[in-house]
This record gives sequence, C-alpha cells and structure tokens, in this order.
Amino acid sequence: QQQLLLPNVSVAEVVGYQAPEKPVDKPDFFLGYVTWRGIRIPLLSYELANDRSMSIASTNARIVVINSIGEHREALPFFAILTQGIPRLVKVASDLIKPVKSKLNKAETTAIKLDGEEAIIPNVNFLESLAFNNL
Repeated sequence: QQQLLLPNVSVAEVVGYQAPEKPVDKPDFFLGYVTWRGIRIPLLSYELANDRSMSIASTNARIVVINSIGEHREALPFFAILTQGIPRLVKVASDLIKPVKSKLNKAETTAIKLDGEEAIIPNVNFLESLAFNNL
C-alpha cells in the first residue's frame, strides 16, 4: 500500500513470485528462502518488518532481489523483499524530491514526495540485518 524508492544500484533483479521455503521458528516477517540464480536467499515481508499487516500475494506480486550494502554483505550478498506491484524504473532528479513529514517505522529511512506521489525510502541496512540475523 506504499510505494518504495530504491536506488537502481541496490536492486540486483526483479523476478516473478515463487512460494518461499518457510523454515520453522522464524519471525513472521521472515517469509522463507527462495532460489535465485542457483543461490538460496532470504525473503522478507517489508510490511511485517514494519509491524504492519501484509497483503495476500497478488497476481502482480514480485520478488525484488537486493544487493546487500551493510556490514553483512560478505556473508549475505543478497536478500529479497516481496512486493505487491510491478516495480518500475523511475528517473529521479533532486529537484523533484520533496521531504514529507511522516512517522517512520523501523524499516524506513525517509518519506518523500516524488513528482507529486508519496514514496518511502526503505532502510536497506536494517532489512539486511533482519535477513542476516534470521539465517
């Protein structure tokens, strides 16, 4: 129900939805593992990581594979988040971004308006830590 804005360099690939392999005794936000390019990577729910309810995966659901950028990148080079819509590439110019005052949750860095539309810049380091700490 929110738009996320990620730098193009942080997105390794967007792939079609596949049901994750759910391990036992993991938090709800840890949806399980998916296989991408022969690598088993953790899949997270962005909504549940923010203590929100998660929508049921729609026909437009996609998996966004993210390049790890934080302290865990050696042990966990990639992780993924589930999206409910089809991501799109957007050219962003600094003059089109306006900060928005908003109560941010744990997995959010900043709320903005981009060309009139609200978006959230996720806290990729936090999400990476959640994935790493639940391997």
